[in-house]
Amino acid sequence: MKVARAVAMAFALYSHIPMPRVDWESDSRRLTLYAFPLVGLAVGGSMALWWHICYVFSLHSILCATGLTVLPLLVTGGIHMDGYCDVWDARSSQGSREKKLEILKDPHIGAFGVLHCAVYLLVTLALWGQTAAGPAPVLPLLAVPVAARALSACGALFLPNARGSGLLAQVTGWRGGRFSLLILALVCLLGLGWFSPAYLWVAVGAALACGDSLRVCLREFGGTTGDLNGWFLQRCELACLAGLALARWLEGWR
Repeated sequence: MKVARAVAMAFALYSHIPMPRVDWESDSRRLTLYAFPLVGLAVGGSMALWWHICYVFSLHSILCATGLTVLPLLVTGGIHMDGYCDVWDARSSQGSREKKLEILKDPHIGAFGVLHCAVYLLVTLALWGQTAAGPAPVLPLLAVPVAARALSACGALFLPNARGSGLLAQVTGWRGGRFSLLILALVCLLGLGWFSPAYLWVAVGAALACGDSLRVCLREFGGTTGDLNGWFLQRCELACLAGLALARWLEGWR
């Protein structure tokens, strides 16, 4: 029952999928991040289904790519993109650590956040347009959102909380199983290499995004927050998509 409540909390917090009302003050709250990768299955499943529909009905690749770009935002309600925009507003301020953390708490979005969001979506659309051809690669579509969320949860559980309070602090109470999330991410990403060696570029993209994101979190913010975790997740997914596009191109070139 505790696990079921944690899963419901994870979907209620990090997706737009309706969930039954649960007791937020229960012990299940500290397990929420461990159920977070399951939201990735819902995201990846919706994308695989859309790709399959486009393939069966021979829909234009632009339409397929647009759906693949928009679906993650629809399933998650854009919660991670909100963090992505907030972090870019904070970083673009060139202010002190305290000023950046203050900007993260501001519910309004600034010009830099809008600009980076637009660039992110355009690059995502372009990469999907390059990738979306032929039958849906179901395994990568499922593995990447799961791995990105497992790595995002690892960031929350391994890094210090930059504020020491907030929603993220409420769901990081138990850190005993954090290595299981790291193992899950590695299995998802490296397992793609067993499926096809070219897909190891997806793991390379994730590693580059992780390394740079961890550097920024520690150097500029002194740790992580909910917004930074969303920013990291979006960067990780984009880097993995770039790796996927490269892998598909290499497979076609051969």
